[in-house]
Amino acid sequence: MTEKTMSGSSVDGHSIAAPARQAVPWLTVLPLAAVMAYADGFWMVSLRGAVGAIERTQEPFASWLRESTATLPVFVLAVLAAVTLAMRWFGPALSRPRKFIATGLLIAAAGTLAGMAQLAVNSAWDYALQHRLMGAMHHAATGSSVSDLDQASLTVQLVSIAYGSGILLVTNVVLTGWVVAMRGGRMDISRAQRRPARTAPIGLSRLLVAVALFGSAAIHGAVIPGHLDHWAPAGAFFLVLALAELILGLRMLGRHHRGALPAVAAASAVPLALWLWSRTAGLPFGPEAGVPELVGLADIAACILELATLVVAIVLLRGGNALPGRKGATAARPPASAHLRSITALAAIAVGVLGMAGTVPGWFGEAGSASDISHSAHP
Repeated sequence: MTEKTMSGSSVDGHSIAAPARQAVPWLTVLPLAAVMAYADGFWMVSLRGAVGAIERTQEPFASWLRESTATLPVFVLAVLAAVTLAMRWFGPALSRPRKFIATGLLIAAAGTLAGMAQLAVNSAWDYALQHRLMGAMHHAATGSSVSDLDQASLTVQLVSIAYGSGILLVTNVVLTGWVVAMRGGRMDISRAQRRPARTAPIGLSRLLVAVALFGSAAIHGAVIPGHLDHWAPAGAFFLVLALAELILGLRMLGRHHRGALPAVAAASAVPLALWLWSRTAGLPFGPEAGVPELVGLADIAACILELATLVVAIVLLRGGNALPGRKGATAARPPASAHLRSITALAAIAVGVLGMAGTVPGWFGEAGSASDISHSAHP
């Protein structure tokens, strides 16, 4: 008698169902991340109005909405990381109240760390603007008084970070409990996905390369108008680069991706080399030949994505999956979990979104003109 295997295996004629794959509980992750992102953004804008640079206190509602939305992927990443850690520590189901409470506190702590990072970056920028103002006052005041004011500004910013961090922690703990209560006391850290996948999931390395290429293409596409106004060849370069990254990202998602790896490495290495040259010695051509350009948020984000793409592409080209001691053999590694794959993609998305935010003129107030911001973007 022939025994048929159902759901992947059979023992003594009795079929055994394959274990369900654990999927990301987005209905838990997204609401928690959203409420913490916008609540922490509110406190950040409020603190800025009290101790921040005067240039950045205009239109507080628009600043809150814009900056909270831009940092939302960072909070989603933080909450997902906390959920993944809780699943590793406690298992896919929170069976005991102690584990349930610990997971909630872990999520609140992760959101607080994301908020503190945002608060620290904004305070640093406020201090830089205030320091610049103090330098401009040096003609109208004695050096000692300017130094005292500068020191006082630094002290105020550090105190605001300390108090703000405590406010964020309390807020995030309360919001986490509120969201869980609104969901009927449910806080899933995973969900079963019993429907079998029709195709094999894309490898973690390929996923990172593809998403990073898409993020780089978005940043480079956003700076095309500014560069076209400043110097048309630079705008054309960014257009070609963005299209190449978009096409290569799509190739990495396809089945025949290995042939695209050399082009992926080149599309990341060339912009990185040009960026390093332009920020140190200055490019030898163009309207500002030989003049080093400023470093901005957009070019930093693009460099992070391109560096990650270059490293992973080189690893894939060198056969990073080969087993030691076996020529041509590949490791039969199990596919990465849905949580880990989502964390990888979200990390690249968060960097890309912040980079695109850095291309918006006036994103950090009126510290510079639109041309200053756009031309400090990554070439």
